[in-house]
Amino acid sequence: MKTSPLNRTLAILFLVAFLAILLYLTAVIVRIPSIGAVLLEASGERYFVKSLEPAGQAQIKGIRVGDEILEVNGRPVSDFENVKKYNSIEYADTVLVLHRDNVKQEIAFPKGWTGDHSFFELFIQLYIPGISLVIFCAFSGFLYEKRSHDKAAILLILFFISIGLSYYSSAASSRSDAVGLTIIYLVLPLIPLLFMCFMNNYLKRFDVRFISKRVLNGLFAIVGSVGIVSLIYIWTDMASIKIYSLIQIAYSSVVLMGNFVCVYLLIRKFIKHRRTKLNSLFTITLISHLVAFTPFAALNVLPQIFGEKQVLPAAFTALFLFVLPIVYFYLSTSNQLFDIDFILTRFKYYTALSVVPSIIVATFVVLVILNEKSPSWSTWFGIVFVIYIGMTLFLYAKEQLDQRFRPKLFKAMYSYQDSLDRFSRKVARVMKQGDLEAVLKQEITELLPVNRITFLMIEQSENTVYPVGDHHEERITAEFLLGAVHSLQVGELIELPYGLGLVIGRQRSRYHILWIGMKTNHTRFNSDELRWLKTMSNYASIVFENLFLIEGLIENLESEVRKEHSTSPWVLRLLFCLSENERRKLAADLHDSALQDQLLWYRKLEAVIMDHPISDKLGHELEEIKEGLLDVIHQIRETCNELRPPLLKEMGVVEAVESIIEHTLMRVNFAVDFRAKPLSRPLNEEQITAIYRIVQELLRNADKHAQAKIITLELELRKGTIYFRYMDDGVGMDVNQMIESFEHMGLSGIKERVTGLEGDISFHSERGKGLEVVILLPEMMTTGRTERGISRDSYLIS
Repeated sequence: MKTSPLNRTLAILFLVAFLAILLYLTAVIVRIPSIGAVLLEASGERYFVKSLEPAGQAQIKGIRVGDEILEVNGRPVSDFENVKKYNSIEYADTVLVLHRDNVKQEIAFPKGWTGDHSFFELFIQLYIPGISLVIFCAFSGFLYEKRSHDKAAILLILFFISIGLSYYSSAASSRSDAVGLTIIYLVLPLIPLLFMCFMNNYLKRFDVRFISKRVLNGLFAIVGSVGIVSLIYIWTDMASIKIYSLIQIAYSSVVLMGNFVCVYLLIRKFIKHRRTKLNSLFTITLISHLVAFTPFAALNVLPQIFGEKQVLPAAFTALFLFVLPIVYFYLSTSNQLFDIDFILTRFKYYTALSVVPSIIVATFVVLVILNEKSPSWSTWFGIVFVIYIGMTLFLYAKEQLDQRFRPKLFKAMYSYQDSLDRFSRKVARVMKQGDLEAVLKQEITELLPVNRITFLMIEQSENTVYPVGDHHEERITAEFLLGAVHSLQVGELIELPYGLGLVIGRQRSRYHILWIGMKTNHTRFNSDELRWLKTMSNYASIVFENLFLIEGLIENLESEVRKEHSTSPWVLRLLFCLSENERRKLAADLHDSALQDQLLWYRKLEAVIMDHPISDKLGHELEEIKEGLLDVIHQIRETCNELRPPLLKEMGVVEAVESIIEHTLMRVNFAVDFRAKPLSRPLNEEQITAIYRIVQELLRNADKHAQAKIITLELELRKGTIYFRYMDDGVGMDVNQMIESFEHMGLSGIKERVTGLEGDISFHSERGKGLEVVILLPEMMTTGRTERGISRDSYLIS
C-alpha cells in the first residue's frame, strides 16, 4: 500500500518545519549564554536574586542568592524587557551587581558562537537533550518506515517527537526565548493527551476503550485554552507580570492534571484487566508511566508548588521520560511481551532491601557532606529518593551482571551448575538404588575434597544405624543421627558432628543418609557448596522415592499374579489396559507401514499393467498377483480393525457391538439378534472396550465350537448396572467341566475382564441346550473415581 501524495506532502512540510525549529533552538542554546538568575522585586523597584540555576553564568561569575541587581545593559533594571515579563535577566549583555558584602561588580555575558559556556552547561542543556532528540527521532523514523498507515503508530510518532522537542527546547525556554517558551507551554501539556489518543487507537485491536472521546475533547479544550493565553502573553505586551504567575500555575496544573488522568486510567484498566490476557500490557504501561513521571513530579514540580527550590535540575529528571518512548515503541513493534510480573517481583525484593540503607546514606550526606543542620524537607526527600532509586537499580544491575559474568569469573560456581546438569541427566537412567548411590558418590567426589562419603541407614523401629564401625567418628555420628531421627525430613541437609548428612530417602521406618565427611583442606563448607549439596539432596530424594514406589508396585504385581483364581481387580484391569495399548500401537504400526507399502505396490502393479503392452499369459498372472495383493490388503485392514477398532469411544457401546456383529456375519453361518435399549448415560472407553472384546470372544467361540443357528445378545442399563446377556442354540456344554474348557474356549479371558471391571459373570448350559452367559458390570467402578469422588475415564487406555 503506497503513501498518498497528500500524506507525503504533509510529512515533508512537517519535517521542514521541525528542522527549522531545531536549527533555531540550537542557535539560541549555543549563541546565547544561560545566565540562570531569577529576580524578586522589592519595594522601590529594587530587584534581588531569588534563585540560581545550576551551571548558569550567574553562578559561575560570582552572583549569589540575595545579591541586588542595580543595572542591566547600563540602564535601570525595570527597563529590561525580560525583567518586565519574566523577572529574568536572560539575554543581558552586562549587569551591575551589589553583592551582600556591599561590593559592586559589573559582570559581562558575551554572546556569540564562541561564547563563554561551561562544559556542564552544554552537557545538561545541549548534549543530553540533543542525544535524546536523536534517539526519539530514530524511533519515529523506524516506526514511520514500518507502520506509516497505522494511526496508532502515527500518534506514537507525535508522542515521541513531542517529548524530544520539549526536552530540547527547555534550554531555550530557560533563556526566556519566545520560541522555546512557546514549545514548552504549548507542546508539553499535549504529551499526556497524545498518549491517551495513542492508547485509544492501540487498544482498538483488543476491543478496549482507554478514555471516552467526550472526556478527551474536554481535556484538549482545557489545555488549548491555557496554551492560547500563554501564547498571548509570550508574544504580546497585553498583560503585566502578575498574570505570568497565574499562567505558570495554570500551566503546571494542566501538566499535572494530564499525567494524573493517565495514571488514574492506567490503574483502572489494570484493576479491570488484571485477570485477563491484557494484564501484562497494562502492568507495563502503568509502571513505565509512573517511573517516567514520578521523578519530575517529586523533585521539580512539588518543591515549586510549596515554595521550595528544585532538588535536581529538570534536565536530569526529564531523562526518566526515556522510559515512555522505549516502552511504547516496544509495544507497537513487538507481538510478545516480556514477563513484567517476574521483573516486578525482583524489584519488590530490591526496593525492600534499599529502604534502610537509603535513609542511612541520605542522613550521612545531608549532615556530614552538605553540613546542613536543619535541611528542608524537599532536600531531604530528594536525596533519599535519588539514593533509593540508585540502590534499587544497582541491585538489579548486579543480578544481571552476576548471571552474565559470574560463571566466567568464578569457575567453581560454574562447575556446580555443570554438575547439577550432569547429575540430572545421569539419574534419568537410574533403575535401582545402587546406581543412584554410585552416581551421587561420583559427583561429590569430583567436586568436593572430602575424607569420607558413606551411605548409612537408620532403622527407626530397631533404633540402630548401620553400617557403623568402632571408629570414634562413626560412633558419635550414629548417636547423633539416632537422637535427631524424629526430626529428619527427606531432602534435608543436616549438619553432623563430623561433616554433613543428606537425607536422600525413606522406606517406612528406615531412613537413608549420605554421610559426607570433613573437607581435607580443613575449611568449612561455603554457601555455594551447601546450596549445591542441598539441590543434589532434593534431586536424589525424588529419584529414590520413585525407585521405592516402582519397586513396591512390581512386588505387588508379582504377588498378585502368583495367586491362583484370586487376582485383584485392579491388577487385571491394569493388565488389560496395557494389553489394549499394545494392540493400539500394533494396529497403528501395521496401518502406517505394512498396509501403506502394500497399497503402494498395488498401485505400481496396476500402473505397469495399464501402461505397458503385456501378453495374455503374463497379463493373467499379473492379475492374479493383483488380486492376491488386494486380499492381503483386506486382511491387514481386518487385522487392524480387530486389534483396535477406529473411533471406538466415539461410536459408543451400541454402535461398537453392531460393528463387530456386522464384520462377524460376513464369514459365519449363524444369525445374530442384537437387542439393545438406549443408555441414559454414555459408558467410558474402558467399559466400551471390555464389552467389545467380550462380544468378539463370544462370537468367535460360537463360530468354532457352538454350531449355533441363532445367537441373541441383550444390552441395557439397569439402575446403575450394565446388564449384558449372551444366548445361543448350540451344542452346549457341561457346566461342571467349564473350568477345563476355559483354557480352550477363551472364556477365562472373558471372566478376567469382568472381574477387572468389578463385575459378576455367570454361565448356564447343558449338553444340547446351548449356552447362556449373563454379565453384570457396575456403571461406576470404585477405581473409576478420583480422590474427590468425581468420575473419570481410564487414563491407561490412550
